[in-house]
Amino acid sequence: MEVLGKLNKLLLLLLLFVLVLLISCMEGNCDDARNDMLNVECLQIFERLPTFESYNMKSEGIHLVTGEKCICEDRWLNNYKDLLEKGDTIIKRKGELNFSIHKKDTIIEVKWECEGKVYE
Repeated sequence: MEVLGKLNKLLLLLLLFVLVLLISCMEGNCDDARNDMLNVECLQIFERLPTFESYNMKSEGIHLVTGEKCICEDRWLNNYKDLLEKGDTIIKRKGELNFSIHKKDTIIEVKWECEGKVYE
C-alpha cells in the first residue's frame, strides 16, 4: 500500500511538471508579439463591436482612406474595447507599435506593452 502511495505522488509530480512545461511553451514571446503588432494596420471610424466575446476582437467601422466598411481584428484591440464609442477613430499604422483612439474632445495615445515593458 505504501508503494502505491509513493507511486501516486510520483505520477502527480510528473503530471505537474508536464503541465508547467506545456504552459511555458504556450506563452508568447515579446519579440514575436512585437513583430506581429508591427504588421497590423487599423485606420477606422469605429461603429460597433461584435455582440459576442472572442479572443480576437473585431471592430466594425468605416476605413479612413477608402470610406468603405471594414473590420479591424486583433487581440490587442480587445484590451481597449471599453474605451470605444461609436464615432471614435482608431489609428494603428503598419510598422508602428503604438496606436491612438481619437474621440470628439480627446486623443488617447496607447503605448504597446509586453510583460510589463513599454516598447516604442
